[in-house]
Parts: sequence; C-alpha cells; structure tokens
Amino acid sequence: MDKANLKNNIISKTILFIAIMIFVVIFKSIFGEQNTPVGIATVITLLMLLGKDLTQNPIKNFLILAGINLALGISAFIAANNVWLGIIIDFSALSLIGYYFSYAMTKGLILPYGLQYLFMLNGPVYGDVFVKRILALIAGAVIIMVSQFIVNTKKNNTFKKENSIIGFNKDENDSVYREYEVFGKKVKIHTIRASYAIRVGFLTALTSFIALYFKLAEGRWMVYTIFSLTELYSENCKVRAWKRLQGTIIGSIILIILFIFIKSPTLRGLMILVVGYLNSFAEDYRDVVVLVTISAVAPLALTTGSFYAVLERIIYVIIGIILALIANALILKKSEKDTSTT
Repeated sequence: MDKANLKNNIISKTILFIAIMIFVVIFKSIFGEQNTPVGIATVITLLMLLGKDLTQNPIKNFLILAGINLALGISAFIAANNVWLGIIIDFSALSLIGYYFSYAMTKGLILPYGLQYLFMLNGPVYGDVFVKRILALIAGAVIIMVSQFIVNTKKNNTFKKENSIIGFNKDENDSVYREYEVFGKKVKIHTIRASYAIRVGFLTALTSFIALYFKLAEGRWMVYTIFSLTELYSENCKVRAWKRLQGTIIGSIILIILFIFIKSPTLRGLMILVVGYLNSFAEDYRDVVVLVTISAVAPLALTTGSFYAVLERIIYVIIGIILALIANALILKKSEKDTSTT
C-alpha cells in the first residue's frame, strides 16, 4: 500500500472510529450503560447491512429488524432467569441465527446478532432498565433503517443491491439441499448451514448453561470462544482455534507488561480506548484476538489484578477451544468439499 492509500485508510478508519464512539456514547446516555451492548451490536449490524438496499421494502424490513431484536431480547431475558428452560431457548435462538444468517455461506450477520443475544443473556436487566432495553432494541431497528435511507437515497444505483435482510444464493448447487417433510409440508434444508446451526446452537446452549448454573463469573468467555470458533466448514475451526490461542496468550502477555509500567487508572482507561481504535486496523484473526483480549481483560484486571484476570481468561479460552474442536470434528462434520459432493 502506497503512502497516499495508507494515509486515506488511516483517515477513513479514524473518522469511522470516532463516529462509532460518538454513537455509542449517545446510545449509552439515552438507554443506560447496561444496554450499551445493544448499541454496539446495532452499529455493527448497520455497517454490515449497508451493502443491501432495504429501502425498497422499508416497512417489511423494519418489522423484520424490530422483530428479530425483540425476539432475541425477550428470549435472552427468559433464558437468563431459568437455566433449564434456557437450554432450549439458547439452542433455538443460536440455531436460527446460525441457519438463516449464513445464507451467503459466511458468518457476517451471525456475529452481531449472535453476540447481541449472548451479551443480553449474560447481562440481564430488570425493571426500568429492561424497559429501556426493549426501547433500545426497537430504536436499533429504527436507526438501521434511517441509515439505509441516508445511504441509499439514489434509486438508480449503478449496481443492484440485495433488498432483503435474509437472502439466498440462487446460483448454489441444489445438491447441498435435502428435502424433508415437516407437518405435512415439504421443506428444502441446506445441509451445510443446518449442520453449522445445530453445532453452534448446541455448543452455546451447553456452555451457557454451565456458566449460568455454576455462576461462573467470567464463564461467558468460554461461551464467546465457542461461538467464535464454530464454523460452517469444520476444518476452518482448527485454523481459528490455533490463532485464538496464540492471540489470547500474546494479548495476555502484552496486558501484563502494560500494567506493570502503567499504574494510573486514567492511563489504563485510555489504553483500552487506544486498543479499541487499533482493532479497526487488524485484519488477521490472531491480531484481532490479541486486541480483543486486552480490551476484555483490562477492565477485570483493574479490580482483580492483571495476573489473575489473565489466567482466568486463558483457562476459559482453552476450555472453549477444546470443546469447539471436539464438536466440529464429531457433530455433523462438514468440509468445503461437501459443497460440491453433498
């Protein structure tokens, strides 16, 4: 990348980071700190959906967006308050997200919606704060649609964008589908996406149950690891698992070194902000994990000590990696060659 492109890249990403931070701060001031994850998920989803033109069916798409958000919010609330019922709800929620948002055979929209659900599951709120959460979820759908009208004001685009939230790859080989009879009606199921959906649903439901039942303070790190490493194609899990382990260890070492030399709480808070900014430049998954590890562990390290927080993080990540590798190898294993041979 030449100097001009590098400069433009830095400027554009800096402007985007500042805009996101302003959005999150405003969202937090309106709906409260405990609903900040909803704001973060909203802005990620917003950016990912800009590749589509949802203005062609605005009412329908708004209702879909709001419906998904509300369904996830209410489901997460019930699951968080009843761990046994939560097994069924968690499996259903993550499986549906995994199947319907993997239509392009990528995990693009799965990440913001899946993480939003898990954030709400691990951070339940009550009373007035819960009312604000519901309003925040509806507001998220409104904000996404408003951004659509701002970006897609020109009706005659030079290229045609998809105009629905959930689309399907019409050029895909029909051999990846299987026909099943459900309630007397024949339904075509995409075998690779269905296998992925079952794996991610089962694993996240299981680890969420363990974390909530045994009240593991940071057990969510295990759940997030499972969710991140479960892949449509099983062989990809091995690559991501190795990179996640590397990134976690490297990030942990960097955090300990930084905390040895940086004692001021203010400077440590600033450090977390800088790491968040640098994350927008990370491209390799290992580098992303390095920065995410520092951002995630630093707040806990401020209160419990850096060594204890780092050790806890590494243990939960390793448990998550082991479970993900076992599941991706044994539960409805699919590889890239299955796309053409299934």
